[in-house]
Amino acid sequence: MDKIPVCNPAVVARKTFDDGMVLVNSDTGMSLALNSTGALVWEFTDGSRDPAAIAPEIAGRFTEVPDSVPEDIDACLQVLADDGFIGYDVLY
Repeated sequence: MDKIPVCNPAVVARKTFDDGMVLVNSDTGMSLALNSTGALVWEFTDGSRDPAAIAPEIAGRFTEVPDSVPEDIDACLQVLADDGFIGYDVLY
C-alpha cells in the first residue's frame, strides 16, 4: 500500500524572498515557514509522487546531498501532516 502526500486545498502558500515559503491553513489559522528545501518538498507534494519519488527530485536540485534526504523528507511530511497542511491518498 502506497501513501501519496497531497496538499490540503485550504492551505495558501506564498514564496519568500529567500526561496522559502510560508503556508497558512485557512481551516485552522495555523501558519508554517519552510526553508528552501521544505518549499521544494511542498511543491513536489502534488498527489503524483510518494515520498520515495520526492527524494530524487530534491536531491537533483543540490550539489551536496546528505544520505539522510529520504528520512528528512519523511520528517518534513510528518510535520506537514501533523499540522493539517497535507493529507494522504492511499493506493492499494
